[in-house]
Amino acid sequence: MQSFQDTDNNSENLNEEDKQCNIVYNSSSSINQQVPQFPQKKAPSYSREVPQILKLQNQFRNAQGNIRRELECQLIKRLVDLKKNTDSDWYRLNGAWAQKYTTYLYDNSSTLPGPIDNTDLLQNRNQMRNVDFFVVNETVWKFLLEEYSGGPEILDEKIPPSPTSNASSTTDRAKSVDISIISSVSQLDINPEIPIKGLKNELYFCYMHSTLQCMMSIQELNNFILNSINRQHSQSMTLCRNYQELLRQLKDTQYDYIKINSLRNTISKKFNPKHQHDAQEFLLFLISSLEDEISNFNKKQGQQQTKLPNIIEKYLKGQTISEIICKNCSHKSSITEDFLTLSLALNKINSINQSLDEFLKDELIQDYKCDCCHKKKTAIKKTRIIKLPQYLILHLKRFKFFPKSNKIIQHVKFSLESTFCGIKYSLVGIIVHSGSLEQGHYYSYCKRQNKWWLFNDQKIKQVNNIDVLQQQGYILFYQQLL
Repeated sequence: MQSFQDTDNNSENLNEEDKQCNIVYNSSSSINQQVPQFPQKKAPSYSREVPQILKLQNQFRNAQGNIRRELECQLIKRLVDLKKNTDSDWYRLNGAWAQKYTTYLYDNSSTLPGPIDNTDLLQNRNQMRNVDFFVVNETVWKFLLEEYSGGPEILDEKIPPSPTSNASSTTDRAKSVDISIISSVSQLDINPEIPIKGLKNELYFCYMHSTLQCMMSIQELNNFILNSINRQHSQSMTLCRNYQELLRQLKDTQYDYIKINSLRNTISKKFNPKHQHDAQEFLLFLISSLEDEISNFNKKQGQQQTKLPNIIEKYLKGQTISEIICKNCSHKSSITEDFLTLSLALNKINSINQSLDEFLKDELIQDYKCDCCHKKKTAIKKTRIIKLPQYLILHLKRFKFFPKSNKIIQHVKFSLESTFCGIKYSLVGIIVHSGSLEQGHYYSYCKRQNKWWLFNDQKIKQVNNIDVLQQQGYILFYQQLL
């Protein structure tokens, strides 16, 4: 196979933070310095975004626990990004409350921020912007006021720059303590691996390409799609057929890269091709949609008809249970949740295992209203994993977009082989984001044919273990060593 060589030097397009990061963590490799940067993304269209926001808001209202919080992360991101019109009102939000809210959303705190209290902003006019208060658009303010109550409402004199963050949304968080149940799965027949080919990028599809290359390291999923999906599924399983077409293109082509057509067209309503998008959001959308199509097909099958195995649940889905204990009456309540990715906060940690250790700690919840004694007291929250998937996908929460947008660029150590909750895993893929929130690019490293490869859209390069371990990982794919 002829590999494409990275010859373009685009390091001058990186911001200062990324240049420093490349110097520190990539001194022996020039790979990251050759990643192209895209121009600043446009503000989302109001008319196009509103239906999706309403759908997301409905999901948020009906959710609970960690899933509700992650849906709130997605919802806030869309509301912050939304540009209704330049004449929209802007509102001041108490800085201390905003920081509590940020801790709840991004640092995995179970303590809610409580009602908004803007009283200090009225009493003291010498307030510092982005310290004592933050400015949010009208849509964000109305949402926060409806969810958390409080006030008073204070209009800001200045209109801030239009938010253009391409920050990552996160979904399906879980914590890990110990394992009560380990999923037992049987191996499918494994066909030869998907050939090492690139994916041609004509617009802003790097988020999709980097995700798909890592997904193709999951052989059980690929073989299910290739061998189990046929013509009888074509009407009701659009994304499964699109994914199958992609895999067949890669297996059949004589060229070093292909252009994705049907899958790209199918997702265009949710992922506007003229805008940049987040790889984590696309990953969860794709996996969830594949599972939904399988489940919906099986529901329509009669008792005598053959049903498809739920390959997503079998290999990719884990489960957690969170237990809350009231310190006043010792009443226990619990919530069981499924997860497809494990989202980890980057709060004063140096490694993946440290971040998981943070989840091990019991957490105090202030002002918890007990369902049994009906009093507001302190409670203890304990969370543990009760099902660990064969493919564990770890998402590092590098992006924050409330109250200010920023990217966490610290290097988080990870290993090619790691033990999570007593179970050994081997790294098979990693998605990397370079650049800033407004001007960034995704690419991936994947283990294929027992070698590591850099997939940068249509460009491919074989790399070594050191190249992989030096990366600022954003999403990591681990396979359980059975």
